[in-house]
Amino acid sequence: MVTLHDLRKRYPNGVEAVKGVSLDVPAGEVFGLVGPNGAGKSTLLKLIAGLLRPETGKVVIGGRDVTSQPAQAARVVGLMPDPLGVYTDISCQEYLEFFAMTLSIPASEKAGRIAETVALLELGSWLDAEVETLSAGWQRRLALGRVLLSRVPVLLLDEPAAGLDVKARAELLGVVRRLAGTGRTVVIASHILPELQELADRFGIIDQGHWAEVVPGQTFFRRADMQTGFGGAQWELRCDAPERAREALAAHGLSVPPQLPECPLRLAVSDAARAAEALAAVVQAGVAVHDFRRHETGLTELVLRCLRNGAEGHS
Repeated sequence: MVTLHDLRKRYPNGVEAVKGVSLDVPAGEVFGLVGPNGAGKSTLLKLIAGLLRPETGKVVIGGRDVTSQPAQAARVVGLMPDPLGVYTDISCQEYLEFFAMTLSIPASEKAGRIAETVALLELGSWLDAEVETLSAGWQRRLALGRVLLSRVPVLLLDEPAAGLDVKARAELLGVVRRLAGTGRTVVIASHILPELQELADRFGIIDQGHWAEVVPGQTFFRRADMQTGFGGAQWELRCDAPERAREALAAHGLSVPPQLPECPLRLAVSDAARAAEALAAVVQAGVAVHDFRRHETGLTELVLRCLRNGAEGHS
């Protein structure tokens, strides 16, 4: 649905925000765009939406090159920006009607589209309220509503849950999950990584305008890749005699680096069968095992590691 070919964008002040970025996002996928402040996330979303033009490269949506035709992009892409820029001195009903008008929705369809959006976002009880009286979470739902009115197949969400409390954040991300279930393609940039880990199908880490490698030769990854340690799954062992356990593992052909006594021993094995053999070797050595489990790398841990490795590589 969305294909980026070698996009580059340099601002008038000389900052090159996007440096040769390519990406394919199939229809129905939720793609998680991760990176620190200033990494190029918002610029990339604006390039996809047609709000910025790249110096080189192109954006193809649904097989159509929209790089030189931003009006074409507007017909298939909806961007929820950060900050939202919502109007606050009108009612929610007036807000949705105004954007229905700007989208040139036919009069015969306007009421149905608004009703559909209100139902999906559960805005019904707020239609007569002025926007400024809404909490931050409900204002974000309303801003998402103006994007959904167009029924575009591609949604770009820039920090959709920024500034929300835990409850409002969970509710809004639940809405995004329902949207993904309707077959829409969603690209979501977020700093709230635990929620993004559960929401997105695939991820990419952008740093200083280009994709960061999570392992040598691989930039994009799925939740399953994190769960399996990218083909080198790690297991954690807690026991009463770490040194004896380390010796037993070494005799079994597994080396464990020195660690603090209070930390679990961490070993990399190829599969669950090999892990079971390692556990058996430790038990046979007379070591009392308190806990043995596969270590699943979280998105936060992975991003921090990639950014740290990237900084060391550039130093």
